[in-house]
Amino acid sequence: MNTQSFHVLVILAAIATVYGDCPNGFLQHDESCYKFFHSTRATWAEAMMYCQLFKSHLAVIESEREQNFVEGLLRREYHQGLPDGCWIDGTDALVEGEWIWTTNGNPITSESYQKWFPGEPNSKGTGEDCMDLLHHENYNWNDESCEAMNNFLCEASATTGNMIVG
Repeated sequence: MNTQSFHVLVILAAIATVYGDCPNGFLQHDESCYKFFHSTRATWAEAMMYCQLFKSHLAVIESEREQNFVEGLLRREYHQGLPDGCWIDGTDALVEGEWIWTTNGNPITSESYQKWFPGEPNSKGTGEDCMDLLHHENYNWNDESCEAMNNFLCEASATTGNMIVG
């Protein structure tokens, strides 16, 4: 390997380090990393714990840009036979009708970003306190029973390592 090739490799390694890294199997978007667990079905609480095993949390969607990315990711990975819903981090389990992101405690209000399916949240039936994205409704948000068995989307922060100095 000549000196010029070596310097190019060092620069590329430094750039990759500065821009961050995702855990294996996660896909980076902006400063977060996402993984759709399509081969595992879980209740909302189980999904939350499963994400923690991967040093992540259920996905928090706080902008239209992030929602568009998530929709594209789920559309690419969805296949026949999967449940319609995909768990994300929102809940109103603490106070009925007051939706929050559990990871950061931020309220989900008309002033913040939200993409509820029309008529949702509706707390139909025995109480629907957990949030999922509905495949058949273009991944709009829905309130669902926390005991439903769904796939789920985890999110982790992109980590930045030490910059290589040559």
